[in-house]
Amino acid sequence: MQKVAGNLNCVDKLITALLQTALFLGAILVLSSCSYLQQSGSADLDRQIERQQAQQEMIAEPSSRRDMEEMTVSESEEMGDRYLRRGDINKAYFHYIKGLAKEPDNVSLLHKQGALLLKKKRYGEAEAIYSKLLNLDGKDPRAFEGLGRVDFGLGNFKEAESNFLEALKIDPELYLSHQYMGLIYSRKQNFDQAIYHFQKALADKPGDVGISNNLAVTYYLNGNFKKAVALFRETARISNDRKIYNNLALAYFQLGLYEEALESFRRGSEDESAAYNNMGYEFLSTRQYTKAIKAFEKAIELHPRFYSSAQKNLSIARQELAKIGGDS
Repeated sequence: MQKVAGNLNCVDKLITALLQTALFLGAILVLSSCSYLQQSGSADLDRQIERQQAQQEMIAEPSSRRDMEEMTVSESEEMGDRYLRRGDINKAYFHYIKGLAKEPDNVSLLHKQGALLLKKKRYGEAEAIYSKLLNLDGKDPRAFEGLGRVDFGLGNFKEAESNFLEALKIDPELYLSHQYMGLIYSRKQNFDQAIYHFQKALADKPGDVGISNNLAVTYYLNGNFKKAVALFRETARISNDRKIYNNLALAYFQLGLYEEALESFRRGSEDESAAYNNMGYEFLSTRQYTKAIKAFEKAIELHPRFYSSAQKNLSIARQELAKIGGDS
């Protein structure tokens, strides 16, 4: 069959959605080595924050500067936590390293520093922090987990798997390690193991949208469309993310529930014409050419000026239908 314009096939779309849900893990996406080198070559985060904070301190009241200098380690950590809750990562990081300047081996602060470095995708520095934590305690499960996240971020999936498994050997309840293991096994198409780990993660974090979506996508990829539908529907009730409705539509389609699929595509699309175009593509992918033609014609009718991809796909569907005698 000819190439369909402007779309991925079902499995490609769902695998892409699955990997994109790593965003729910704190923006941990697979980076190329080139991207990593660019980040490592940027200005040192510690010095940059120190300079920014020094400028603020210069214009602060003398009493405020004294208060900051006289903060205890626990007060610095508490202040960092406060800024982190507000979403101010730089100020949070500044206060954490202020505390570490007084207590370089403070485990709590080191973990928080490592987590923020991961958030900023500064994997080299994060790796150094987690290695230091393991030097302090060779059985620290969260340090192994941190190294796993570093390796995952760099695309070193074999090393990431080893670190996550080591973390889970020490503490089997680390939901984040289970979640990453689910992603790793899904990537290897070992869906049974992926499902096991996502279920473990979800048991510890019930209602988590990212984990629920990952688990539902994995059910789909494993061919269990009924379970995928049930979980996508449950997840859609607590999230307005369009990707979830589009995933639900794909699962409905596999069960032959076309009206439900169309309605889900409507809720996952910007407009109704896009929903019909998506339906047309799914019909075309499954060689249901007559239904594909009707769907593409409806998409074009609703949005005639801007639907070049629907026009191309309509042409392909008509050609394919003609090849088989016009009875599909």
